This record gives sequence, structure tokens and C-alpha cells, in this order.
Amino acid sequence: MASSTVAILLAAGEGTRMVSKTPKVLHEVAGLPMLEYALRNAERLSPSRILAVLGAGSSQVRSYLGKRAVPVPQSKRRGTGHAAQQTLPYLRGFKGDVLVIHADACLVRPQTVLALRQFHRLQGSEVTLLTARVDSPFGYGRILRGGQGEVMGIVEEKDATDPQRRLNEINAGVYFFKGPALTKALLALKPREGGELYLTDTVHGVLSQGGKAQALMVPDRTEVFGINDRAQLAQAHRLLNLRRVEDHQREGVTFLDPFSVELGPDVTIGRDCVIEGGVKLLGGTGLGQDCRVGSGSFLSGAKLGRGVIVKASRIVDSELKDGCDAGPFAHIRGGCVLEAGVHVGTNAELKTARVGPGSKVGHFSYVGDAVLGREVNVGAGCVFANFDGKRKHACRVGEKAFLGSNSTLVAPLSVGARSVVGAGAVVTRDVPARATVIGVPAKPVGRK
Repeated sequence: MASSTVAILLAAGEGTRMVSKTPKVLHEVAGLPMLEYALRNAERLSPSRILAVLGAGSSQVRSYLGKRAVPVPQSKRRGTGHAAQQTLPYLRGFKGDVLVIHADACLVRPQTVLALRQFHRLQGSEVTLLTARVDSPFGYGRILRGGQGEVMGIVEEKDATDPQRRLNEINAGVYFFKGPALTKALLALKPREGGELYLTDTVHGVLSQGGKAQALMVPDRTEVFGINDRAQLAQAHRLLNLRRVEDHQREGVTFLDPFSVELGPDVTIGRDCVIEGGVKLLGGTGLGQDCRVGSGSFLSGAKLGRGVIVKASRIVDSELKDGCDAGPFAHIRGGCVLEAGVHVGTNAELKTARVGPGSKVGHFSYVGDAVLGREVNVGAGCVFANFDGKRKHACRVGEKAFLGSNSTLVAPLSVGARSVVGAGAVVTRDVPARATVIGVPAKPVGRK
């Protein structure tokens, strides 16, 4: 094989404690399915192949994997060792390193997996496992060590003696094997009571064949946090979210209430931005430098330029360029583009609108399916009536036009540059440049 690494993802578990029709590994944690984190960890190794062991009824998981991994079916659920055995045909003759990782290990960092492989290679071990010390090891496999600190094996909670249960170094479920050693250990597995085969028994198998086992202890114990039910799912979400906040803090971003902020996995935030409490930044949102996002704001797929101020507003799939401000309680959606220095007032809504530089959209106004030139003034309560009951229609407004408060523009129409629409007017026809129209329906009263 071209690469010296193969990755095996164990994704056959049913996750019955999740009480869900959705496979456990497809439940989202901090914006991504659990499986995605394991996939990304494997892909960081640039492996020649990723093998994903799937259980019965795993069509959803298979569909999610696409071409990123080779699906390996496990028709009968006989334990993690049996799951790993299903990959043996793909490992025949492979002499490189094999990563084995549980597909729900979503808190393990990519750099930890890379460090584990490097440690494995430097030590020349047949097997190297990731471990951590925790305050409450209940439910986890314990690491057994000899008098010189050497790894002697792993004992599961239900099989441990009382002294072994008091050990607090636990198995994280992430392993690197030399390919031939893993093959031999899997073939030598013996079923436990109930007919299950344990992957953890491969460590003892390697040692019995004269191989060497090593363990790398991860300093952040949250990386080994397990997810078996909805409560643990919520805990993992908080842990991952706080990690993202801390990553941005190290890059020069201020969070006034870090524990109340939610960040998506692909969010970028420029230096010297200030993020207030209760903010959600999701869907690949990107913020330029010196922005401020006020409490209660929701941004998804938003692109903000430098120095943008958002006050308790909702921005979805839209772009606000340098120096714009919006809110409080504005709603900007549907692919809007606001050029530099645009102001959007309280409770204003924009949808599929392009607004020229320096324009102002007053409070309680609605601008939909429209193109506005530079320095247009949209008065408070102005409405672009863009829907006739069957189809949407567009409006165009020229530069420096003035739309009075509570006016209505019935699309489709255009309003010329430097024209004036009087307060309360209902415009049903095109307005020429530099004209003034008033009334219901609006009629011209002269030129400026």
C-alpha cells in the first residue's frame, strides 16, 4: 500500500441508550455528527485507506461516509474485537501502522492522534494506546501496569477486581498497532462469557506474542469523555464549544461571557472582535477584525467585514461589508449584500437585497428583492411589496433617493436617482430621476 497507515473506525454500535431512530454516530455534537470527528482525525493521518465497520441497518451511516471510507459490514454484534476482525481481509500483508478508533470518540483532538502515531513509531511498539487519569473512572476499562510502569493489559469494568476498580488510569479507545501484530492478535482472540470478543484483549495478545505495548497519557482528560446517552451528548457539546472559544481567545478575540456563546466548527473570527453573551455563530460564519456582536445575536453563513457592529440581530447567508451596523432586532437573510457603511435600524428586515455604500434602512422597514444604490435613505416603516400572491418581483432604487416613512413600493418598479417618495405614499409606477411623488397612489408633484 502507498501509505504506511490504515485507519479503522468502529461504527457498528447501536447506541440503545440514545433512544433514537438515528444511529448513535450520526447524532450531532457542536454542529457535526460524532462520526465526522473520527473521520477528520483519520484523514489527518493521510492514510492509504479508511475502513468503517458498520452494523446491521447502517444505511444512513454508509450514506454519510460516501467515498471517504470503505464500509465493512459486521452482520452479528459480538463485541469490539469481532468488529475489528471484519477488517482482516483488508489488512492481509499490510506491514504499516493501523489506527483503531471508536467512531463516537468526538472529543479526541486531531493533534492528539498525530502525537500518538509519532510516539508509537518512536517507541517501536507493536501496540500503543491512549490513556488518561480521571477522577471518576466508573464504566471505563482500566490500564494495568507492572512494577516498572510497563503496560500489562486492559481490564474492563465488569471484569475488574476491587483493587483494579480503584485504578484511575483509563483506556481512551484509541490505538495504534503494527499491522502484523494486530492481525495475529485478532486471530488469537478468545470469546468471553456471552460469546463476545474484546478489542482490549488484543493488548494482552500482543504481549503474549513477545511484542511491546506502550501508553501515551493525554493531559486533557476531557478527550476521553464517552457519550452513551443524551445527557452526555449535551456535556460533550459544551466541552467542544468551550474549546473553540478558547482557541479564538488565544487568537485575540474577546468573549464577555464564554460559557453562553455557541460556535460552529467552521467559524472564523478576526483579531480584536468582541463577542457578547448569548451569541450563536454558526454555518461557516466569518468575522473580519474589530467587529462587535451584541447579546442575543444569531449569525449563520454570515460574512462580516472589518468593524461591523451587530446588535441583537439575526443574519443568515448574507454579507455585511466594512463599517456596517445592524439592529437591534434586525433580520438580514436570503443572500443580502450590504456594501460598506450601510446602516440597518431596529426591527428592519432585508431579504435578497443588495444595498449600496452609505445607505440607511430605517427601523421597522422591509426591503425584499431589491437593489439600492449608494446613499439611499429608506425611511422608518417603508415596505417593498415584492409578492403579488403568486410571484416575487424586484425593485431598483437609484443613488441618493429618499423613501419617506411608511411609504410602500409595489414591485416591480424602479425609483430614479435623487428622487423623493413622500411619507405614506404608495408607489405603483416607475419614478423618474429627481422626481418627487406623493399620495395614494403616488403622483409626481414636480422635480427637485
